[in-house]
Amino acid sequence: MKTSRKKTTIKDVALRAGVSATTVSMVLNGKDASLPHGTRERVRRAAAELDYRTDFLARAMVTGRTNIVGMIIPDISNPFFAEAVRHIQVELAGKGYDLILCNSEERVDNDVRYLRLLAGRNVDGLIFTPSAEAFAPKNAEKLRSLLAEIGIPFLFFDRYFEGVGPHVAVDNEQSSFLAVRELLEEGHRRIGVITGPRMLNSSANRLKGVRRAFSAYGLTLSDDCIYEGKYDIMTGVSGAAALLQRDVTAIFAFSDMQAYGVYETLRRAGKRIPDEISVMGFDDNLYSSVLEVPLSTMRQPVESIAKEACRVFLEHIAGSSSEPPVCFAAELVRRASVGAPRH
Repeated sequence: MKTSRKKTTIKDVALRAGVSATTVSMVLNGKDASLPHGTRERVRRAAAELDYRTDFLARAMVTGRTNIVGMIIPDISNPFFAEAVRHIQVELAGKGYDLILCNSEERVDNDVRYLRLLAGRNVDGLIFTPSAEAFAPKNAEKLRSLLAEIGIPFLFFDRYFEGVGPHVAVDNEQSSFLAVRELLEEGHRRIGVITGPRMLNSSANRLKGVRRAFSAYGLTLSDDCIYEGKYDIMTGVSGAAALLQRDVTAIFAFSDMQAYGVYETLRRAGKRIPDEISVMGFDDNLYSSVLEVPLSTMRQPVESIAKEACRVFLEHIAGSSSEPPVCFAAELVRRASVGAPRH
């Protein structure tokens, strides 16, 4: 009969590494910053040699913590969220936390499903970017109630419900104000705007910034120069086609993904950038600097936002008093897609 191998314990690892069980626990739980590098390596090597595996259930029963964080994002194909997740995962791992990632595909029923799933997994906390559908009044109220019901500490990332929990985001209003001011200073007056879903606070605040820039120049943004859609390439394609009918001399896209779609429509129409029409984006995605005409855009400091989100989040789940919302400034990146209009 095959006999089962005796389970390796922390005491076994401690004996092999020549340290205390407390030291082993500190290393294996990622709380070893104060320990010498050699000690940390000796413990990890001993754990590997003995094939030690942490009993997460037992640890959770003792500590009341799983060291697991849940994160729900609306669209993993959006480069902003993909990069943010990468930085958040690295930052949390450095603090001894693992990440369970859920992609809602901009659907509120998935928001609800994943909130309940993560609560059932006893995660220590949630980093949550609600879907576009979640901002419909009835859906928003449902999610507010659900967040209160499950009782897990959470942080809103990028998108948020006003007055509900801490959040970290870019200053969308001021950032879009700077983007449109750049176009106005170049001499553009017929500026088309491609927005995301206007029920999202990110999109609504960017539109506020656009209107504020126009007002600062004694101008008014015409409603027929606004095209609403999603933060994706196809919205940029259709939005640019519609705005070309309005004789705009510049287009401000609320995401670089939309701007890529704008480029495609202008290419098909035989319009040269920026000689015949200028384009401004928002995000500064990976490919924006290597387009045939490099895209002028507002750079979101994704790494800084992600790291600050982790700091605020970890303090929040530790029971620290809640902080005011944290907003980051985006940086105007001037490239080749913006120039003076032809008269």
